[in-house]
Amino acid sequence: MLICSIMYAETIKTAELNGANSTKRSKRSVNTRNTVLDAAVALYQVHGVDKTSTSAVIEKSGVGRTTFYRHFKDRDDLLNQALMRDFDELMSDFEAQTRHYASLETQIEEDMIWFLDQFAVRPALSLLFSDIEWQGYQQTAQSLASFRRASLACAKPTFERARDEGRLREGIGLDQYIDWASFVVISMQVVKLPVLENRVRSREMLRNFLVPSLISVDR
Repeated sequence: MLICSIMYAETIKTAELNGANSTKRSKRSVNTRNTVLDAAVALYQVHGVDKTSTSAVIEKSGVGRTTFYRHFKDRDDLLNQALMRDFDELMSDFEAQTRHYASLETQIEEDMIWFLDQFAVRPALSLLFSDIEWQGYQQTAQSLASFRRASLACAKPTFERARDEGRLREGIGLDQYIDWASFVVISMQVVKLPVLENRVRSREMLRNFLVPSLISVDR
């Protein structure tokens, strides 16, 4: 009986040790990945994406080449993962940072403005429309899915509110709502409105065109 108890205690101790080691390895892996991504984005911002080599990223990050390729398949994968990280953080921040507005029109406008602003403040996303030359990189299903999830996180709340209030335009479902809102926001980012008028013009565009295309507007 005593031997069984000792063996059981040793088994539990070993399992706890293995679990702790696994957690440390996982945390170390995440830290390494973020170190490489931070180095890559910093170089992209200085030299541009097209002129940043994989070797330069490896050197700046301080990781070995083998370690780099354990986390990233190639140059395109590095770009995609940088974008995916920003999109993931964007989704987690949206609920905490956005406010509730009594007017549905204002809610749609403000949520989309918030989403639009993220392309300026997120390190990797800020490169999307500032470095046109690299926009032909090979997008992966994961990065496209991340953009879709981010769009869904920012637009679904107003879709559900419009639906509950009976104000959705006839025939508009969730997919159409998300796709159209995303298309308008991205198009506004590409157009590059004059800097001094950007926020005012953006609000006007959303208020006059996006909002009435999604819901019936109170006059």
